[in-house]
Amino acid sequence: MKSYLGIRSGVLIALALGFLSVPDVMAQRASPLEVRKLDGDKIQTPEYSVRGPNTQSRNKDWFRVYAEYDTEPEWLDEATFTFYVVLKSSGNSDAPPYTLLKGEVTYVNIEEGRRHEADMFIHPSTLARYGDVERVAVLVNVGGRVVAMESKPSSKARWWEQLSPQTTLMLNRLQTPFAMLNFDNFEMIKPATR
Repeated sequence: MKSYLGIRSGVLIALALGFLSVPDVMAQRASPLEVRKLDGDKIQTPEYSVRGPNTQSRNKDWFRVYAEYDTEPEWLDEATFTFYVVLKSSGNSDAPPYTLLKGEVTYVNIEEGRRHEADMFIHPSTLARYGDVERVAVLVNVGGRVVAMESKPSSKARWWEQLSPQTTLMLNRLQTPFAMLNFDNFEMIKPATR
C-alpha cells in the first residue's frame, strides 16, 4: 500500500509540475504578434512630379521610426503600435535637455504573415527645435494587452516612463508626404473616430 501511494503521489507531483510549466510554454507561443526589428533613420521628403509652374523643392530631413513584425493568427482585428522617441537637445535654449515623444497608430484587418511594417514620423521642424534622436521604443497592444515590446538601444528598463511625453508631435504615415510611398507594404490605418 505504501509503495502504491508513493508511486501515485510521485505521478501526481510530476503531472502537476508538468501542467505548471505548460502555461509558460503556451504563453510564449500565444502571442499573436512578434516584433522582428525596431529601428529609425532620417529620411528626406519625397519629391513628386506635378504639372504646372516649376517650383524648386527644399527637401528636409524627417525622422522615421519603424517596426517590422510577424503575426500568427489568420487575422488580427487590430493592433496598436505605441512608439516612443527621446530627443536630446542640441543646445537650443527653448528646448529641454531631453524631450520624449509618443505616437500611436492602429492597423486593422492584419492578415497572418511575416515582415509587416509599422511606422511613424517626426517633422523636420520638430527635430530642429528639440534635437537629435537618442533612443526609440515600441509597445504593441492587441486585444487590450501588451503583446510585444522593443527598445533600441536594447534595454530592459522602461525608460519611456521617466518623462512626460509630448503626444502631438509624431505623425502617422497618412499625415505625411510619405503616405503614398510603398502603400501596399502597410496595413490599413484605423480611421479616427469623431
